[in-house]
Amino acid sequence: MTTETPKLSFSKIQLERALVMRTDGFEDFIQIRTEENGVMRTAVKITEPPDAFGQGGGVIDFQMWENLREMVELLGTHRLLSILKARQVGLSWLIGAYALWKAQYFKGSVVLIFSQGQGEATSLLGKIHSIWDNLPAHLKEPIGLDNSTTIEFPNMKSKIVALPSTEKAGRSETASLVIQDEADFHDNIDENYAAVKPTIDSGNGQLIQISTVNKKKMLSMFKEIYRNARKAGAPVVEGAKHNGFVSKFFSWKARPNRNQAWYDRVASEAPETAEMSALLYMEQEYPNSEEEALRPSRVMAAFDQEVLDYMFEHETKEPLETRENGIVRVWQLAAPGRRYVAFSDTSHGTGGDAAITCVMDVASGVIVADIKSKFLPPQEFAMHSFNLLAEYYNPLWGIEDNDWGVTTIRTAQEMGYRNLYERKTRDGKPSGKVGWHTDDVSRVALYGDLIQAIHKHHITIPARDGVAEFMTVIRNPQKNGRVEALVGTHDDYPIAVGGCWQLRNDAAIQSTVTEIYSFGDQNENEVEG
Repeated sequence: MTTETPKLSFSKIQLERALVMRTDGFEDFIQIRTEENGVMRTAVKITEPPDAFGQGGGVIDFQMWENLREMVELLGTHRLLSILKARQVGLSWLIGAYALWKAQYFKGSVVLIFSQGQGEATSLLGKIHSIWDNLPAHLKEPIGLDNSTTIEFPNMKSKIVALPSTEKAGRSETASLVIQDEADFHDNIDENYAAVKPTIDSGNGQLIQISTVNKKKMLSMFKEIYRNARKAGAPVVEGAKHNGFVSKFFSWKARPNRNQAWYDRVASEAPETAEMSALLYMEQEYPNSEEEALRPSRVMAAFDQEVLDYMFEHETKEPLETRENGIVRVWQLAAPGRRYVAFSDTSHGTGGDAAITCVMDVASGVIVADIKSKFLPPQEFAMHSFNLLAEYYNPLWGIEDNDWGVTTIRTAQEMGYRNLYERKTRDGKPSGKVGWHTDDVSRVALYGDLIQAIHKHHITIPARDGVAEFMTVIRNPQKNGRVEALVGTHDDYPIAVGGCWQLRNDAAIQSTVTEIYSFGDQNENEVEG
């Protein structure tokens, strides 16, 4: 989508006065129009190659697509940015223009750009040089040192340095801006991050990690930083454990000239190799969602990704009701005659793992309601769950007794909940022990049955964030195929759903008995009346 830009024309002095460290300053720079041979053109231009038949390409005006406008706003408001993207959505040229703007108009600026290798670093520096080459003369700062790794602006005492991401690269500098381009493909990103992060700290500088996803490397610092960052636009939650970064995802649809027909054509032409299938190629290069980008390869995935894809695209939806500031979500109201079961996976309530209660319709396998929060202490979690389950006729409720689950169980008992799950002995008799206990045996049973239930699509999960957690559960090859959440992700929701699935037979039998007694009590009351 091409956005009409304002027809501005600045002198060098006016520009220097106008450009300050805020969003409007950079946005002004990339949208300035100057007259060239009687035609108003953007001062910032990019270079595009011709198509397969030699048509088009060349030096063209910079176009402010909607995703680039969003990026400009992020650049002007956040110091630490983690950007996950599809290929060729315009961010490389925008970041190049941003680096040039910093170095040209802010004295003493040091811009460090790190790429996978020297070739990639030189290529990005070449884009920056191309932007400078095509600027109107009155917007150019004179260049001093100019080679494959460095562009210096002597009058501003500033420079742009592009280097491969090695262990010690950039350590001796004090940077105002650090860019780690295609960060998920850096072999030494951990060491390089440790080297360059201190370079921006003393001067309150800015660090931008930007990358497509590397599907061959599911465990990486880039992914860990992205997952633990606050999403752009999300409210700041007091007590939330974030790493200081703000994250943003740009899908393949961000580029205006792309549609489903374009995607299908590219997918049909995708390579099929022993190391990467066509499907994995599309997920890596052209993901439509961050869940698709970040989920493990299908070889490692524990659950059927095709079923999860269908569920994610066609069955997830907004709740019918939300309560308690979004903690309680309801997709289907309780209906007379329906049988329900509930399971709770507890947490400390301090911002780490989430406390989850899921309510499942036993007959349909649909999750009809849930409670999810990282900040509910065990007692409050029990009270919210108690109130929700009262609406669903007090179903059989399994509470994991590990860790803080004991407190949740005790609170539920004190509140008078009379339908708590009780473990059985090996011969199937009541053990007298309330709560679901997760050990190696019960964990294998829970996940084994859940994997089969998802594969056969016997379970439906309307919560988008719930399905997303299923997508990142793997069979860990380093632990003999143990089923667990990928590092940096969570499996609280799958555990809660799996717990419901384990309890459903007991709930069905119990519900039948309850209905018989309730029916008898009702008739008796009617006779007495």
